[in-house]
Amino acid sequence: MKMSSSSFDYLTFERKVNNALKIVERILDVERSPRLAGDVDHSYGAKYDLVNKTANAAIIAYMNVLEKMGLDFVKEVVVDLPSEVSYSEEEEVKSSSAIFGNSKKTRVSKVVQHIKEYHYTLETTWSISIYSGSLIEGKKVLKSRTCSSSLIARTKCTGGLYSEKQSFPPRDVSLTWLMQQIDASNLSSQFKVDTENAKTTKTPRRNDAIQKSLDFADQFVDWCLSIQKFFAQTLARNALDKHNPAKPNPLPFTLESLTGVNKQYSIFNPILPLMEDASDQIATSKDITAVDSKSMLALQRSNDSSDETKATLSISDLSKILDEHVRTLEEAINGVSKSSQPEQSESIISCSEVSIYLLSTHITELRSTFSDSMSYVEYMLETQLIAAVGKRLTSDDLDAFVTFNNARLLTPPPQPFSLAVRRGPEHYPVGLISIESIGSGNEKSNIIYSHSRQVNPDASIRIPLNAATNLELTGEQYLHGWIQNRFGESHKSHRLVARARQFSSFILVIGTMSSATTLEPKDAIIISNKDELLIPLLLDELPTAREFKDAIKSLSPEQQRFAKAYRSMQLASSVFGVSIIQIKPQLESLLGLPTNALDKEMKLTQDLMELFIEYQVPSDLLSFDGEGTVCTDQKLSNVRGHVQAVLDIIAGEKEKQLAAAKRETDMAFEQRVRRGLEKSPPSEFRSVGGQHRMLKKANRAMAMDVTCSFFGPNEEIGASMARDEEYDFDEEYDFDVAFVSVETAQKSSIKESTFTGETGVLKPSTVGVDFTLIPRVLDTAVEKAGKETALRSTIIKTADVWMRNRQENLLTAMKEQTLHPDDLKMEMKKAFDLLDALTRSGALPIKCSQLHVVVAVTHGFEEDLMNTIIQDNVNPIEKIEMSTLLFASAICGVPARQLVKDASELRRLEEAMPLLLREEEEEVVE
Repeated sequence: MKMSSSSFDYLTFERKVNNALKIVERILDVERSPRLAGDVDHSYGAKYDLVNKTANAAIIAYMNVLEKMGLDFVKEVVVDLPSEVSYSEEEEVKSSSAIFGNSKKTRVSKVVQHIKEYHYTLETTWSISIYSGSLIEGKKVLKSRTCSSSLIARTKCTGGLYSEKQSFPPRDVSLTWLMQQIDASNLSSQFKVDTENAKTTKTPRRNDAIQKSLDFADQFVDWCLSIQKFFAQTLARNALDKHNPAKPNPLPFTLESLTGVNKQYSIFNPILPLMEDASDQIATSKDITAVDSKSMLALQRSNDSSDETKATLSISDLSKILDEHVRTLEEAINGVSKSSQPEQSESIISCSEVSIYLLSTHITELRSTFSDSMSYVEYMLETQLIAAVGKRLTSDDLDAFVTFNNARLLTPPPQPFSLAVRRGPEHYPVGLISIESIGSGNEKSNIIYSHSRQVNPDASIRIPLNAATNLELTGEQYLHGWIQNRFGESHKSHRLVARARQFSSFILVIGTMSSATTLEPKDAIIISNKDELLIPLLLDELPTAREFKDAIKSLSPEQQRFAKAYRSMQLASSVFGVSIIQIKPQLESLLGLPTNALDKEMKLTQDLMELFIEYQVPSDLLSFDGEGTVCTDQKLSNVRGHVQAVLDIIAGEKEKQLAAAKRETDMAFEQRVRRGLEKSPPSEFRSVGGQHRMLKKANRAMAMDVTCSFFGPNEEIGASMARDEEYDFDEEYDFDVAFVSVETAQKSSIKESTFTGETGVLKPSTVGVDFTLIPRVLDTAVEKAGKETALRSTIIKTADVWMRNRQENLLTAMKEQTLHPDDLKMEMKKAFDLLDALTRSGALPIKCSQLHVVVAVTHGFEEDLMNTIIQDNVNPIEKIEMSTLLFASAICGVPARQLVKDASELRRLEEAMPLLLREEEEEVVE
């Protein structure tokens, strides 16, 4: 990602420019008042003139420095082998002593210390040269120096500089770009941004010309840094660190004399992004004739007197500023020559090295100022845009505008993907299905908007439950197109939310459209009684049609066929399907009851749901079996009687199994007691408390077996009770509590729901739609639209972990539950079992259902919103409008022209996107 102008340190840059402005005012005229460009009213074209003149000033400044330097920096150090020298030093030591305080004696002695020194002769050679192309042998040496200096050390030095000879690889920098900016006919700088080429020029800062100038400056600075490192670290620091003679003999230079030269001499920096009010400028022959200059190059003459050049400084003004640069350069070099060791001396660091070091550090400063000046131009654009709109825009701000603009522009406009779950207009909603986007942190979630269309189905939709059972959905079908905008690497989180009201329930089946008439289920769940289900959605973007085509064009035919086949599978898997199946209407159809018969039968519906879900009772035992001419109340009474009969049977079986379990437990207890009396009595019977504990263990064993299948044979219960070793008589269990828990576990919550959905969508089309072909149609349309469209087909998947907020009963608060993959498998099995019962294993079609097919695409921008506008000079609104029309046309099945609400807006869009709208008009005429 490109560096944002927000990382530009404006305050530091402003402080440097303000310091330089004091010198500029002295150079030009007291009455002149040039300022930073952002403080002067100017046009957008003036920014191009500003970067051109600033870049030309930088080029001339580089040449002013190179006039005294060069490029190919070759270095060599030769060190003679050390010679040993011994010194003898005599030192007098006086000592005195007194005996008993009466007499004093003085003794004089001499100490001789032998010191060994190692003398090194350090010979350094360096040169600055310039050559053309690869003709290194024909290089021209511009500056060089060879010196020999003695270094003295008390210890023998090895390695590094102190080897017999050490050569350093040359450091080169290409001057090709710099020379290309020079007009050899009049020795002037001719840099200019090509504003006619829209492919290479986006903004005054973002264009190939400026980028190449910055790349050259970076390479130039790297070369200068290598010079500074050689002089300051390799030579000066190493020499000073090792030089340690026995007799005081300091070297004729210090490290500060080299590194401190920048603070000692101030060289004026001529690279300044300045502008001036037109009224303050002197109306002379401003840019008409060439201006004499002390610089190596002159600024190229110009005949342009347009409004874009009026705000920037004139050529004569810039020449005066560059002359000041030359003057301060010469002043600094002359000062170094006087204060440093002469070039003919034997000092390792002489005025030549100090001058080169000073010039190289100055180039670093020139590059830094030039880069900051270009960033400042971009910073101006950003601050002006923020001032215009009142804030720094984010993708959320653009999403809000897109929603507003689509409602004003399109007919029908995109609708919120929020589906009310109800049976019809006359019924109250019993649930809600929606897709929400979640911002970072604790930001409020927002419902997405989609282009929606109701489809008249040619055939029913099948949902395979297993190899032998297929559900048949004959209800309504809807197609939704969801387009989301992504800026840079930022990604929003999305989730599918399903909510049910109290005493209501429905079944949610999620999957992928594997064919025109088949929904391949991936997940299924029953939502009931104020459940709130939060399903995270994973979005996987595919390459655009053009990106795919460009990527495979150099592959072999076999590889291309494989890639195309795999992409076809990816596009087909991007058709996301959500099926909502109403339970209560299907119960009425299953049991032979009239429509709406169960609307107010909460107790009967509760019992039916309990029998189907908990006990999986066959529907034939519960359905209406009387004459069809009777009224609804009689039919309900008939079904209610069947339900009660089955419940009575279940209750009777419970009692029988409880009694049988008790008898078996008593029998097992008596047998154990009898065996215990025949043998040694166990410890449990040695006290009354032990007998009481054993009774409780027996009761617990009986209570556990009560939870067996209520329709299972009693022989199985007896067999299980006969296995005495399965029960642990060391634990206590309350007999009464055991029976209470059994009864509680067998009760289920009331589950009753209806579903119907109403959305603000297009009227049903007269023909059906093959949902799996929509991504391919869209892919073809995107490829036809060209590179201007960056729509990416997006695969929607559900995450492996869901969240569910559930209220266990009416008196408890909502609790958050995490559904892991194993939990989701159990929920899916439970939902499939209920669907199998409601459809008699697929024999009964489901009429009260809805299928919502979602096709998602992503419009991707490489940068964030502000950088897209400022750096790429792209209006994202126009790009999104084109993508929206293209996508909505494919979803709604109508030409894009028919989606535009207003004629004036249509004319505007025809000028902005002629390939999309005018070709459609031609097709309609034909």
